[in-house]
Amino acid sequence: MFISNTTGGLMLQTMLYLANHTTRTAVDRSNELLAVTASDSNEVKCYGVYGCFPLNGPWTTNTRRINVHPQKPSEIGVRFILHTTEANDKPKNIDLNEPEALQHMGINPKGKLFFIAHGYLETADIDWMPELCQMLLRYEPEGQAAVILIDWGNGSSPPYVQAVANIRLVGAITAHVMHMIYEELSFTDSSKIHIIGHSLGSHLAGYAGYHLQKDFGLKVGRITGLDPAAPLFAETHGVVRLDRSDAHFVDIIHTDGNLLGGLGLYQRLGHVDFYPNGGMDNPGCDGRLQEYMRNSENTIIENMQKFVGCNHVRSYQYFIESIRSNCPFMGVTCNSYQSFKAGRCSCFNENAHLCMRMGYHSYEDYRHHYKITVRVAGHEESISHGGEVGTISIRLHGKNREESTESMKFSTKPIYFEPGLEYTSLVAGQSIKNPAYAAVSWEYETSLFNPLTWRILASPRIYISYIFIEPMETPHTYLKLCPINDTCALIAGNENIMQTKYC
Repeated sequence: MFISNTTGGLMLQTMLYLANHTTRTAVDRSNELLAVTASDSNEVKCYGVYGCFPLNGPWTTNTRRINVHPQKPSEIGVRFILHTTEANDKPKNIDLNEPEALQHMGINPKGKLFFIAHGYLETADIDWMPELCQMLLRYEPEGQAAVILIDWGNGSSPPYVQAVANIRLVGAITAHVMHMIYEELSFTDSSKIHIIGHSLGSHLAGYAGYHLQKDFGLKVGRITGLDPAAPLFAETHGVVRLDRSDAHFVDIIHTDGNLLGGLGLYQRLGHVDFYPNGGMDNPGCDGRLQEYMRNSENTIIENMQKFVGCNHVRSYQYFIESIRSNCPFMGVTCNSYQSFKAGRCSCFNENAHLCMRMGYHSYEDYRHHYKITVRVAGHEESISHGGEVGTISIRLHGKNREESTESMKFSTKPIYFEPGLEYTSLVAGQSIKNPAYAAVSWEYETSLFNPLTWRILASPRIYISYIFIEPMETPHTYLKLCPINDTCALIAGNENIMQTKYC
């Protein structure tokens, strides 16, 4: 796997390098591409506040035998280019040495903040980055979003191994920019940060998310990996590549995951991984090299570049298209692409929602998991009434009343709730960022053939002391909700509001 993936990566590197440099012979350029002096694996380089970068442990494996340290920050010269709706034609550079300047740059601390990162041999001027930037600003409510283009073009040059090393440092620097914005603008909700990266930029995004947690105790809301690069990242530890732990929600679009030389990773990396057309061989990319060569508008090298990287760039093309498309890219959960083509997978089964939109809107469709604990009251009135058989349903509401989950059933079948005991279950439901309270209802299970379930003199009811809710995708967060008083009964057919302030 290492040989085929690396071969494919070097092939594209050579093509891209030839397309961007025309003053030396192809042989000279190919030699320069591969020329790199491996660093001592026991040596650690440190760059001040950005931290230290070792090469041992997970950084040097059978698939990463050639390894080097990042270049100096001054050599990489990463730039952070800010675009806002109000000053769209006048982008501004964010300087870590001038934090006070952020106050006058037009970033709305209550809106969304996007970071976009390019890949190898590119800069922020590459066509797709400004296109995605403008699409995001037009889609989000005016004045509510800001987009920052991460331009690490000075560090994305050959050799590829050096570019791979440089994104470790660029990721750390990006985390410092995020924290500076968070501090200077009282950007109190880091979950509004969304990093979008293509190829090497995907792993850069992962490093940024990792360092934001490690260095500042904050976590970004979302990272979107657009065909994360495979060469030197296949079968590596999660700390080396983009991983689902790097953000609250990580979604991946795989478009060139061919194990025989694909430029993108095929393995699952995120909370949700999309494989359009099986994750490789996308429509329009199945032509022969001769067909690409017929395009007289481009040079021979440019046509070869498009031939080699066609599937790889489909990921950001799909993502941009997904933002405003009236025909969403609907993904269906399936064990394999072969099973999908055989018609063995559908959008729904009896227990779970299995369809999601691929691209920008996937987070809205993602099913989060909640660990819910219900404590049945053990006071005299509850004990006197006795246990009941039924089903509890919970609907979480956010601080914004328009935001809520669907009604989530605590159990798929009725269970017996006994006074004084706790019951725990894992349920799936929509995600809301700031849950504030819950509407709780209870369905009583009765049977005409079982006199023990009949209730004639009193309505069926249970008494709940509290409900403890722990979102599984956001560790160290929980919500304890209580009824307005512990003698308040949850009566079948009615809905009770439970809040933290009642506890």
